Amino acid sequence: MKRKIRPAEEEMGNVVFLILFVILWYSSLIGSFLNGGTHTAALLFFVAGLLPVYTAVTMIRKALFYRRQRAEAIAYGSSQLGWIRSVVRQDVPYQSGKNNSLRYHRYYYLQVDITDPVTGVVNTITSQGYRKPIHRYLASNQVRIYTDRSGWKHYLEDFQYKERMKDPGIFDDRPMEFEETTAGSGHVVQILFVVIFILMALTSIFQNF
Repeated sequence: MKRKIRPAEEEMGNVVFLILFVILWYSSLIGSFLNGGTHTAALLFFVAGLLPVYTAVTMIRKALFYRRQRAEAIAYGSSQLGWIRSVVRQDVPYQSGKNNSLRYHRYYYLQVDITDPVTGVVNTITSQGYRKPIHRYLASNQVRIYTDRSGWKHYLEDFQYKERMKDPGIFDDRPMEFEETTAGSGHVVQILFVVIFILMALTSIFQNF
């Protein structure tokens, strides 16, 4: 299983789909304008298209900021082996929709034991939050820990992933649960983007005939 699961703060989410959506959006807008569309409608569509552009840029800047911090810790910090001892799930509430419905973002935090090279004392650190249940993808509880120069921030690297999902994992004794915020909603959003992309592409093509 060749993959790299990043913490939530380093993810770029559906940036690719947003970029494709923006390209088709403005392609359709230009096509409509060239075919005699009204300037008022064109202006409204232009302004509306700025929202996904802003969203994509914000997501990219945030992910790159945290990825840069990780890269600096790997390049200039210290490293040592650690052992994953447990995983903690946390549901963070947020309000969504015009009715301010209460929903939850689900995150998974790995708790890792590391040994102080000076004192020999075993300390437990907590990883950044992952949207995916990362523990289900791991074949070993061994991981490399990078600590930045401040000594406060730790980054997990060199995970040993399973070859297949059905292979034995590190916490097979834990019951399975429905992952609404990972496997569910993530794939649904991607499918919706693909459908919208296809529809807009077909609309843009037929406008030229």
